[in-house]
Amino acid sequence: MKSEFALAFNEVLEDKGLPRETILEALAQALVSAYRKSVNASSAQEVKAVIDLDNGEFTVLVEKEVVESVQNEQTEVELKEARKYEPDAQLGDLAMVESTPDDFGRVAAQTARQVIQQKIRDAEHSAQIEYYEKQLGEIISGIVQAANSQGLTIGLELGAEGIMPRREMIP
Repeated sequence: MKSEFALAFNEVLEDKGLPRETILEALAQALVSAYRKSVNASSAQEVKAVIDLDNGEFTVLVEKEVVESVQNEQTEVELKEARKYEPDAQLGDLAMVESTPDDFGRVAAQTARQVIQQKIRDAEHSAQIEYYEKQLGEIISGIVQAANSQGLTIGLELGAEGIMPRREMIP
């Protein structure tokens, strides 16, 4: 049975008409951003999010230094723990280990939502530009949405709007 997460993901794909990879990338970046904000992680520290759509779970992997005894949990990991993720890890190495917070919290969820929304808007905008660049010099049709003294606002495909100035209208 598919999880609610996977169903919501597929709904966004269908609704926005964007490539699956674009939405997955936006979601991963949102999780990374939320992690950085929730634990106040350094921007120099590598952070990756791994998303499993089948069961709706995600994991945050963080680069940490392998040490004998941990002084700072955000940047260090014990050798035994590091070897669970990277079997050949040695003391002093940098290893990518799981560091998913138990509770991201409300602020992290809001950050993730904002990042996802912005990435989706950017992807939609890029899709509109790509679609209409192919139609330069062509006559296209639309629906007049508003008229004012400067001209007309015209609704086009893909949720785009166009403006037709008065000087370009037929009297």
